[in-house]
Amino acid sequence: MNHEMDTEYRNRFREALESGLIRAWFQPVFRSMTQRMIVVEALARWFTPEEKMLSPADFIPALEREGLIFDLDMEILRQACVLYQDFQQRGTPLQGVSVNLSRLDFKQENLFETVCATLDRYSVPHEAIKLEITESMMLEDTETFEKLFQEFSDAGFTIWLDDFGSGYSSLNVLQNYSFNVIKFDMLFLRKLSVRGREMLASLISMAKTLGIHTLTEGVETKEQQEFLLSAGCEAQQGFYYSKPLSREKLTELVDQNPGILESREDSRYWDEIGRLNFVNPNPLKDFSERRRAVMEKEAYVSSYDGSIALVECGRDHFEYIYATDGYKDRLRDLGFATVGGLENALSSQRSHQFLIFHKLVLDALQTGLVQTVEYAYKDVYFRLSALAVARKTGRAMIVMRLNTFDSEREVQTAQELLNSSSALLTTYDLVVLFYPERKAAKRIYTANNIAEYDREETFEISLRKFCEDQLDPVDQERYLRFMNFSTMEERIGKSPEHFVQSLFRMRLGRGETSWYSARLTEVPSRQEKVFMLTVQSLQDNLKKWAERLVKEHPDLT
Repeated sequence: MNHEMDTEYRNRFREALESGLIRAWFQPVFRSMTQRMIVVEALARWFTPEEKMLSPADFIPALEREGLIFDLDMEILRQACVLYQDFQQRGTPLQGVSVNLSRLDFKQENLFETVCATLDRYSVPHEAIKLEITESMMLEDTETFEKLFQEFSDAGFTIWLDDFGSGYSSLNVLQNYSFNVIKFDMLFLRKLSVRGREMLASLISMAKTLGIHTLTEGVETKEQQEFLLSAGCEAQQGFYYSKPLSREKLTELVDQNPGILESREDSRYWDEIGRLNFVNPNPLKDFSERRRAVMEKEAYVSSYDGSIALVECGRDHFEYIYATDGYKDRLRDLGFATVGGLENALSSQRSHQFLIFHKLVLDALQTGLVQTVEYAYKDVYFRLSALAVARKTGRAMIVMRLNTFDSEREVQTAQELLNSSSALLTTYDLVVLFYPERKAAKRIYTANNIAEYDREETFEISLRKFCEDQLDPVDQERYLRFMNFSTMEERIGKSPEHFVQSLFRMRLGRGETSWYSARLTEVPSRQEKVFMLTVQSLQDNLKKWAERLVKEHPDLT
């Protein structure tokens, strides 16, 4: 651009500033996981008196050359503060506005004081303004930049590294400065080649290892949006979501879409969840150990089958928020076509899946550590791990990792089970076979000195006598319903695991009452219907859980 044009911009700038023709437009930034607006970026727009928009690519370089860019940036900051204050007063709080600072702004001796004074004028907290800076400004006057960077950081400002990857020293910049957010350059998304995907996913993983949140700009397609979500990028910005909007249009968007703005509590909640690294060989271990290292002020470097999911837990429900393709593949191994199918199985508080899942979640919430359970379901052996990563009022987010064993492992395990059947039998306190068609029962194992109730005059007498002698009075009627053979086959048939199970307080010849798990399973037989009852004592830690479960779900008693 020639000198005459630069002079023209300089001469017109003051008039435009005073006439309200320099305006901040706002482009929303959305959280990948929830699709809610978390902040907006303030962008400079210059209009002619005829309301024609001038190109920022022309006037911003010209104002830089003419030494006027500081005045432009401070005006956009002022309008960002006005927007923030307006939203607060309207009762639709906006969590923050990002503003861009030029490299020339850092040459101003009063930059820090001017920014703080502007926020104070409109009663805007420092953490609400996100300062976007590019790495190029860090290469000129390093000493001055370091001083200002530290001042802004100490004063509570959130600092974003803009256009990451567009320069030559990005990694050195991350080593020398503690940024809150990395904003990936839109050039990464121009062509989503295999190599480009791998590179961006690796950079997102690196940022999470460093404890830095991630945002990608220039998102234009559904394909790009889905890829960034799967790679763990926390926030997205671009025409796929929204173009830059005038203040009036932004207000209209928010008014027409109740709930589109993320609340302050949700912001803290999801920021913590966003630290989870999806692209990691062991995401739960990585998250847990990195969190411990941060608390203890230690350095931590993380070590991808990707079979993880986010499950939000309320007082009486579980909801899958997100599941990777790997996790969905493992669910199909277990016979669930969709995540919704598993949710339905967990919805029944009497189902065995609910009991296992509920205990796993409770332990994860109480301990803050990774909890794991291994089990067999529909002839598939699986391991489910859980870690609580964030909490808010009435909600907690649990990260689940699911692994199923391959067929060779299953065959080997099955053979080992057969070879060890006698040893397995001794893990139970009582094993009884029932033959309902001929109203007979046969005890095949007991670990206690229990009378042989299978020799009574009738089947019903044996069952009731055992109940009266061995069950706590409060559980006797429930046990009889559990042992109702007229409904047993139907109940077992409806159960995906092909058994029914419940917890009871029993004596089993010991004199004192304790908690036991009773399970009824149909035994394959060509001649007649056969059901097996197995009774097993709960460990001490499970007894406490059973007591809590009964208190929370009195309908079980």
